[in-house]
Amino acid sequence: MSKPDAAAAAPESVARPATLVSAATVCSRITGLLREAIFAALFAASRMSDAFVFAFRIPNLLRDFFAEGALSSAFVPTFAKAREAEGDERAFQIARRVMGTLGAIALVIVLLGILFAPAIVAVVAHDAPKDLRPLTIKLTRIMFPFLLFVALASVVMGVLNTHRRYFVPALAPMFFNVTAVAGGVVLLVLEQDVITALTAWSVLVVVGGLLQLLIQLPLLFRIGWRGRPEPDLKFRDPALRQIVRRMGPVVISLAGTNVMIVITTALASRADGWASALNYAFRLIHLPIGIVGVALGTVVLTAGARRSAAADEGAVEDIARRGLRLNWFLALPSAVGLFVLAEPLVRLIYERGRFGPEDTRLVTEALMAYAGGVVFYAGVKAGAPLFLARGDTRTPMRCSLLGIAVNLAFALLAIDAYGHRALAFAVALGAATNYLALRLMARRRYGIASAPGWAFLGRVVAASAVMGLAGWGLQAWLLRGDEGVRSAWVQGGLTLLAVVVLAALYFLVSAALGIKEVDWVKRRFGRARKA
Repeated sequence: MSKPDAAAAAPESVARPATLVSAATVCSRITGLLREAIFAALFAASRMSDAFVFAFRIPNLLRDFFAEGALSSAFVPTFAKAREAEGDERAFQIARRVMGTLGAIALVIVLLGILFAPAIVAVVAHDAPKDLRPLTIKLTRIMFPFLLFVALASVVMGVLNTHRRYFVPALAPMFFNVTAVAGGVVLLVLEQDVITALTAWSVLVVVGGLLQLLIQLPLLFRIGWRGRPEPDLKFRDPALRQIVRRMGPVVISLAGTNVMIVITTALASRADGWASALNYAFRLIHLPIGIVGVALGTVVLTAGARRSAAADEGAVEDIARRGLRLNWFLALPSAVGLFVLAEPLVRLIYERGRFGPEDTRLVTEALMAYAGGVVFYAGVKAGAPLFLARGDTRTPMRCSLLGIAVNLAFALLAIDAYGHRALAFAVALGAATNYLALRLMARRRYGIASAPGWAFLGRVVAASAVMGLAGWGLQAWLLRGDEGVRSAWVQGGLTLLAVVVLAALYFLVSAALGIKEVDWVKRRFGRARKA
């Protein structure tokens, strides 16, 4: 078969599994937004909601360090190589040892987190009012066990992904969200006081983390898993040692944005409501990051690791290029849409219960600042696996550290003048720095084979610009009318209509400009209709 024919068939190796991950992630992110909407109705953007944000920030960061981000990216290439060279039995042995060792380490961290919660809160919320700290410490202690469950769940996810089982692992976080949604509805109906409601919500976080693990186990046993986790705290297994060596740099490589969020959360503790506003805004940003970046990052890493283990370097470059093209094609219009429709989207999702117009203003300002970084947040997740699949952990680590440094410098310089908006934009700027550094290093190290292409980027920018201009017009015409138009049901309906219209316009303009990814979207919808 000729090279063009091979290339024509190749997109499915990334796009088809990415579709499954995206579909599951859509479910997870939508239920996540519903969870945040209920949380906003219960607590608004207040000092009490700030207490929860501060309390959950470190357990959530450690989850990314030791679980969903770093471990998967360090574990998957080693697991894939073992399957390729030594077979399933050896690969499962490695997985059992990783699960047992990680579980033991995570348990120790959980116990230390509970013991030293006051010191953790003093760092994360160092400018928060003193009378808020006892509640924050209490919530921190309740939620730290969440880390143990999601750490174990991440090992299971890595094993399933390497066996090309993407849907269930990507769907697992939805059960975490559904738990919170169900419990939150009960809290709303019972009209509990704020302290009781926050405590109950924190317990729901831990229960949801446990369900995230349990939902994956039946599929794990179905692919042939046998035996119990095997702690190897002396790290005798060479594969385990290799994973541990990779984890340090990979932690920094993939958790850069999360580190930036912790930094800005700590700085946001100087004013009531800032931390909550930033958190609500970033939850909206999470939707396109999950649908695009996480899905593509998962598939690019696992597919790239398999091809790298088979010494097929050309395929690794091709997989990365297609992943980055899909990232720009989907993430850039998402960023533009979030920016131009920021206020009506915040109203639609959050403004009810205790969440009022002033809360909407704070969150809208943060969302507009965050939106500029969407393509870069997602791009890092799709771009770093080009290095990680080959076992290169140092290059993404250095790029991530550069992004963190830019984030911190801008946040400190601009916070006095621009408040919480500066903190949100600092994260976007840090992510952009990280992504651009990754692409520069990829060009120097591997050439331009993985580059999306300037002509392609120009077309995506043009289509997104047309959509953005139309979005401003729709917002002015439909979403900022008289008080009747601003009623909750009409406002929500018009906002959803605007989203649909803008998405359709973007795809029509993209098709007119000859962007090939539109053909893939048509094939996907065509197959869905036939099914």
